[in-house]
Amino acid sequence: MPRLGREATQDELLYDARWTKDVDNLFIDLLAEAHVGGEWRQGRPSPHVFHYCHGVLDADLGATFTLKELQERFDFLHKRFRVFSWMLRKHGLRHCVQSNILTAPVAVWNDIFESDPFSVAYQHSGDPQVYEATSNAPLVLDQNSTNENDVAWLTEQSYVFSLSSITNAPLNGSIGNNLLLLPNAREREPSSEGSVNTHTHVNIPRRGGGTPLRIPRPPRRPAPSSCKGSSSDPQN
Repeated sequence: MPRLGREATQDELLYDARWTKDVDNLFIDLLAEAHVGGEWRQGRPSPHVFHYCHGVLDADLGATFTLKELQERFDFLHKRFRVFSWMLRKHGLRHCVQSNILTAPVAVWNDIFESDPFSVAYQHSGDPQVYEATSNAPLVLDQNSTNENDVAWLTEQSYVFSLSSITNAPLNGSIGNNLLLLPNAREREPSSEGSVNTHTHVNIPRRGGGTPLRIPRPPRRPAPSSCKGSSSDPQN
């Protein structure tokens, strides 16, 4: 599949004049709250969940959407997280739990972009923090690991997997608890989505300031001491 014909930012791919980042964040929070409260488990929520979201979006942000529009946005989120989950499972892509940074060889990253152009949405969110990779990571887990304990722990720390019900995967209570790390569920962790390019670390916070970087390649910076690691395949 050819690369995208022009450069695009995450804002262009995920948001528009009506469906802003603030609306998106609040909608996701409301869906998560409904899930934790037992209102829905997997698949598309029932209409009363969307009616609740409609009321809160209007009251809190003055954003009015029809039930059909909210259902379509949910389907879009389903695709969004399905693609990201697919990215996380690519062989050679690794995840640092402490900083929520992913690393992968350039060939793997090129394959991700070429296999599903929608994946470029995860390279941009505000100002991505880009770091050169080094070889002494304190902890980098392989998404393809067969160690069930490691995979379960990684799942509990990952925002993407904590909303895995959007992708029709089961969500257990421990993950649901990790979803609400702060007293207010709408004040989520600033670093909740991550993506990488070439042999670099990229930390992409959900809430970022400034102008989004553009593809194909972000600039590099010295590696942070909190999470350094090789982007080569893990040793078994």
